Amino acid sequence: MDMMVVRLKTYWSLVRSALVGDTKDFTSGEIGKAAFLIAFPAMLEFSLEALFVLVDLLYVSSLGDGAITLVGVTNSVLILTQSIAVGLGIAVTAMVSRRVGSRKPRSAGLAGVQAINLGLIGGILTILVITFFASNILRFVGCPEEHLQVGMPYVRLMFIGAILVIIRILMNGILRGVGNTPMAMRVLLLANLINAVLSGVLIFGIGPFPRLGLIGAAWGTVLGNLAAVVYQSYYLGNVESRIEIGRKQWKWFPPMISMIIRLAFAGMVQFIVPALSRFLMISVVALLGAQTLTGYIIANRLILFTVLPAWGIATAAGVLTGQNLGAGKPERAVSSVWKTGVFNCCFLGSIALVIWRFSASMASWFSSDAEVVSSASHYLNYMALAYFFFGFTMVISRSLNAAGAVKTVTLLNVMMFFGIQLPLAYLLAIYAGWGEQGIFISILLSEMIMALVCVGVFRKGKWKSINV
Repeated sequence: MDMMVVRLKTYWSLVRSALVGDTKDFTSGEIGKAAFLIAFPAMLEFSLEALFVLVDLLYVSSLGDGAITLVGVTNSVLILTQSIAVGLGIAVTAMVSRRVGSRKPRSAGLAGVQAINLGLIGGILTILVITFFASNILRFVGCPEEHLQVGMPYVRLMFIGAILVIIRILMNGILRGVGNTPMAMRVLLLANLINAVLSGVLIFGIGPFPRLGLIGAAWGTVLGNLAAVVYQSYYLGNVESRIEIGRKQWKWFPPMISMIIRLAFAGMVQFIVPALSRFLMISVVALLGAQTLTGYIIANRLILFTVLPAWGIATAAGVLTGQNLGAGKPERAVSSVWKTGVFNCCFLGSIALVIWRFSASMASWFSSDAEVVSSASHYLNYMALAYFFFGFTMVISRSLNAAGAVKTVTLLNVMMFFGIQLPLAYLLAIYAGWGEQGIFISILLSEMIMALVCVGVFRKGKWKSINV
């Protein structure tokens, strides 16, 4: 009994340490403990992001299947705009983690600030373009005209508010590079709480607030992200001690900018490839009918909800890889990746079992249309098989990015999405006449191939000698 109490106290102390985010040296000590201290808050962070996806879908589903389709198509475009932030985030996490591992807080701060400056410039230019062509873009992927006429105010506000998402992603990239995943988790908690409350209040007109419908969801998202950015800015400028941000860091520094662009460009392409593939996949699915498209969008949102926490485990592998390479300990980085990869596979495998059992019930939460539910359930069952491969793909891709092998991961994504997934989906679904099953099979096969190739590339070990 006493031994059990001691163990419980030890576990609680570890959880508390992970949530508080005390300064830790992740380049020494037990790898499992270090991975937990990073992964646990990161998993909570991504779980909050996943909760936002689910709450948003529940709110929107109350407005009808048309609203689900419009929001799903809009989000597919927004994900493309976020490629700037994700690419820069990959670069800044790799550069900050390497410099924190080398005990260079000023250089780490310089890398973070220069990435934010680049993100602001690129983000504003991109958002201006997509806002101007918003209706044309949504028509291209098959969004029905009646949905566009009603939903354009929502679309435009979401596009304009995307600049806040870009800044939030970049600042959380800095925090992850430092190893402060608890703070990144708290940022998401704040944004999601505000979004959940305001979206519900503004969509349905609760209390003194007007009933805004779909655009109320957009206002909840924008204001939640605004609060998160203000909170991050204060913390990084006044509290975080492992990175130094002062006036000197805000001045343009061409050598650092050049290095960031070199890493970020490949990261942007790396993210654009799957985002563009999913965007184009929507246009292929739309050819199969409105119910199939709605079911596909519902299933994708549920997949995002269940998979996002696993990215927290992958984040731990990336941070440990970057910091241990910076400390000159490549073999410790290798061990970190294999251990987190096995755990991630087990975690996602357990989720896959739940999906197989309850896929139809989960889809029926969001639509009463039998054809929509059938399509969503069918896709979920196929993707549950892919979960056993996601585990290593996530961990290895994050680790390779953190090591600076961003181009390698980008090429792998190009191979998977443009070389296999999209062509095979069109060939099976449209040309061969297999319908939605052809699309689902193509996605499953491409994910399996991607996982096997990632493991092979990682085992070669060329990423250990890359300088960032």
